[in-house]
Amino acid sequence: GPGGEFVSESSDEDFVAALLWKTGLSIVMLSGLVVVLGVVLRDEVAACATVIVDTLGAFGVFVGVFASDVFGIPVPPSTYVFAAIASDSPTAPILIIAIITSIFGGSIAYFIGPYIGKIPFLNTQLERFRPRGEGIFDRWGIWAVGAAALTPLPFSLCCWLAGIYRMPFGRFFTATLMRGPRLMLYYGLFLLGWTGAASL
Repeated sequence: GPGGEFVSESSDEDFVAALLWKTGLSIVMLSGLVVVLGVVLRDEVAACATVIVDTLGAFGVFVGVFASDVFGIPVPPSTYVFAAIASDSPTAPILIIAIITSIFGGSIAYFIGPYIGKIPFLNTQLERFRPRGEGIFDRWGIWAVGAAALTPLPFSLCCWLAGIYRMPFGRFFTATLMRGPRLMLYYGLFLLGWTGAASL
């Protein structure tokens, strides 16, 4: 098949190990970046975050997260959570909107997956990821979606593939619920880093 070279057991295990490593590294780097920003550019970041939150509002956050997790727009949902923290805005509403919209967006991405090939911009993203994605789905199935929900693996792309390969929707939706813990983890890390930086 088109992804044959990617589906060997050792290749998959290497990929999973690399994915776990990248996940841990991204968490450490993001946490460190938040601390650095909170120490070096605290006022500037807070002012920028305030503009973002005030300009977007709840509906803007919904649109931003929806665009990210349905169409692969490269502004992750965690960006809006950090903006709420840095702007000293109420974080619970934004966190709840981000979680619900991300899960909802994943479901929409699942249903539009079979039609992605007709949209040039989205098809380009899909084809770049498809060989690896086919290998992952062949071996891991529902766990591929769960991994995308939790890790830096492209969430929208995995949702498209789940729709293309007709993964049972109930199993797919269950896996997407992991977006909640992921965003709550990032919320905790951002909050800890930002408030901790204030005391440095």
